Amino acid sequence: MSDVYRIVYYGDKRLTAENDKITEVNKKIKEIAQKMINTMKEQQGIGLAGPQVGINKKIVVIDLSFGQEDKNKYMVLLNPEIIKYSEKTDVMEEGCLSFPELFIEVERSKEIKVKARTLEDEEVEFEADSFLARVLQHEIDHINGIVFVDRISPAKKLEISDKLNKIKNLAEVI
Repeated sequence: MSDVYRIVYYGDKRLTAENDKITEVNKKIKEIAQKMINTMKEQQGIGLAGPQVGINKKIVVIDLSFGQEDKNKYMVLLNPEIIKYSEKTDVMEEGCLSFPELFIEVERSKEIKVKARTLEDEEVEFEADSFLARVLQHEIDHINGIVFVDRISPAKKLEISDKLNKIKNLAEVI
C-alpha cells in the first residue's frame, strides 16, 4: 500500500458525489488523514478533501505552514461545516489539485466560522479569516460536492471550457 493517494481529476464522478459523515474516529480514519497529508505534501497543495483522492467521506486536511518556518503544521477536520459567513467578500485567484494548471478568480467570504470534529474526536468551533478562510471554504465545498468552477459565472465557465475539457480527458485516461 502506497503512502499517497492518486488525485481525482475534474470529470470523475467521485468529485461531485455525495460524501458520508464520519461517525467514528478510528485507526482507519487516522490512516486516511495521514495518507491525505502525505498526498497534499507531495502534490505541493495547501488543502485536500476526501473526494479529491476518491474517498467520499467528509474529511479535509489543511497545510497551516504556508509562509511559516515550521513546515509540519496540519489541520485535519472531520465533518466540517461553515456555520457563519461574513458579508464582506473578496476575489482571489485559486487553483485546485483536481484541476491541474487551472487558476481562476473566485469570490468568497473574508471571514467564516467553522464547526468540525478533530482526530481526537473533539467537537471544535473556530473562526478563520483571510487566506485560511478561503482555503477552508474551498475544501469544505469539495465535501459538499461543489468544485471551484461551480462558483464562477456561466460566461467565465464558457471561456475556460477548452481547459476544462482537457482536464476531463485526463480523468478518463487515468
